Amino acid sequence: MQHSERNPLITLHDSRGRIVFAQPLVYHSAAEVLYSQPWEWVDTEEEQTKIRDAFQKVLFDRESITIRAKFVFHGEPTLYECQAVPVDTNEVTVMSTSIPIVNEEQDMGLTPRENECLRYLISGCQTTEIAISMGVKSTTVNTYKQRLKEKIGVDSLAGLIAWGCKHLRN
Repeated sequence: MQHSERNPLITLHDSRGRIVFAQPLVYHSAAEVLYSQPWEWVDTEEEQTKIRDAFQKVLFDRESITIRAKFVFHGEPTLYECQAVPVDTNEVTVMSTSIPIVNEEQDMGLTPRENECLRYLISGCQTTEIAISMGVKSTTVNTYKQRLKEKIGVDSLAGLIAWGCKHLRN
């Protein structure tokens, strides 16, 4: 399965930036992706530096970042928006969600309450916090999340949040 705006590329990185987990693997085999570094996937030295600097900011300053970079897969450059967050484990230090940037925005038919719920999710709120803020029960928030996943076409909360980060910025 290829990654897309509905199915983002999720990667976990060690302290050297090496990929220790990626899903979905796109055009590559696990052997090609694992232990590669994201700055190896771009053409220009400028973009390599930008990605390395962003990785170091997440790793050492413990700050989440969002950058855009043109990754090259099978000779075809594609602009991606990448959001990276620090992770506190021994083996994994950074998690990145990368979504290809497409030109056309799609109307997914989301209701205002679903949009509101999604905005809370991408801001890091938990189900109980969202329920209190929206004045509904936790089960209603879970229903919103399920409907959102169905309408957007993702099967995970990470995919839902990644889609929301791209589409609900404004």
